[in-house]
Amino acid sequence: MMLIALSNTRADEGAYQIGLLAIIALGVIGMWRLIQWLVAAPPDSEPWSEEVSQEIAKEETAPLCHRCLAPHDPLLNFCPDCGAAVGEYTNMLPYPYVFSLGDTLRLGTTGEFRRSPLTIAGFFALALVHPVFAPIYWIMLLKKLLASPPSSPEPPQSAPSTPAG
Repeated sequence: MMLIALSNTRADEGAYQIGLLAIIALGVIGMWRLIQWLVAAPPDSEPWSEEVSQEIAKEETAPLCHRCLAPHDPLLNFCPDCGAAVGEYTNMLPYPYVFSLGDTLRLGTTGEFRRSPLTIAGFFALALVHPVFAPIYWIMLLKKLLASPPSSPEPPQSAPSTPAG
C-alpha cells in the first residue's frame, strides 16, 4: 500500500515508477526462490547418526533430564535432582502442569537461563497466566535481569609444577 501511495505522489517521473517496479519484481523473485529452496531441501529426520539412534531406542537406555543431564526413571514427572519437568505427559496433565509452570517461572527469577529477547519476552508473556501475580513476577524478573550478568566459571588452573629433586 505504501509503495502504491509513493508511486502516486511521483506519477510524472517514469524512471521512478520503472525503478519501483524493478524493486518489487526483484523482491517477488527473491521470495519465490527462497520458498523453492526451503521446499526442495531434504528433511533431516534425525540430527544424529544411526548409531546414536540405535542406542537411544534400546530399552535399557535411561532418559536424561534436559536441565541437569542426570538419568532418571522414565515414569517420573519431575527430575529428582533439579526438579525440572521431565515426564512424557507432565505438561498435559492438569495437576502436574501447575508445578511445571511454576518451575519455569521460578527459573526466570532465580535460575540461570540463556538471555535472548525471545526468552525474556516468553517469561513476560508466561506470567500473564496468573495476571494477579504478573506485576510482582515482572518486578522480580527485571531485578534479576538488571543485576550483573552471571560470571562465567573460570577454567581450573593447574598447580605449578615443581622440579623433582
